[in-house]
Amino acid sequence: MADFNHVDYTDELNRIITALTGIRDDVRMLRTLQEDPESGIATSNVLNDFQRALLAVTMSSAVGNTAAAVAGAIDSGLAPNGGGIAAPSGDSNGNLTAERTSILTTLGQDPAAQKILIRVSGQYYWEVAGVAGPDDGLRGSNTIVTPFALGEQLGFDNEVDGVITPGAPAGAPTQIPNPSKPSKRWPFARPEGSTASKLANPNADLIDPATGQVVARSATDQIAANRSSSTSPPATDYLPLP
Repeated sequence: MADFNHVDYTDELNRIITALTGIRDDVRMLRTLQEDPESGIATSNVLNDFQRALLAVTMSSAVGNTAAAVAGAIDSGLAPNGGGIAAPSGDSNGNLTAERTSILTTLGQDPAAQKILIRVSGQYYWEVAGVAGPDDGLRGSNTIVTPFALGEQLGFDNEVDGVITPGAPAGAPTQIPNPSKPSKRWPFARPEGSTASKLANPNADLIDPATGQVVARSATDQIAANRSSSTSPPATDYLPLP
């Protein structure tokens, strides 16, 4: 009779169990932190732990008024408990349009220009305009923008007198850029009656992405649009504000 050799796999099996348990715990944590049916990450409409907590806060009569007061204070700039008005910060993101308008006015530029203003190392530039991206042959191409790509120089933060100065710095002793302020972008305001993208999604010429309104179009028209070399305009029909 042949000798029987017993091989003990206990240690290996325990290692596998431990590894699988760790993977399971990681998956549970990721689901708890990231599942959100609105973003398409999960198909279930069950709230995760954080969403349930937020729902409890917003529906609670004990803290509902407080939450509204805090939100109002943030919007108005009033400090809680009757404090004074908080001084606006020059680098605040609260009102990029007003800040952009102020900077461009100082630089002698038109604030209505549909260009992106950037600040890099204390100097102001127009960001390089986007270029046409790849065309899939059906819906045309969307514009691709390279953030903080340096275009035309407009001015700089003068380190000597602390004011924004138009033009390129001439150097010491009176014109030295101040690089202490962080890099920042000021996008231009979205024109009335337009979405963020000329074609926000593949069905934007059929369904208004903002209102959900459906535009009737025959199958023949859809095929012609798909085969056209130009991009169809989005399905928007907004009236200008009075």
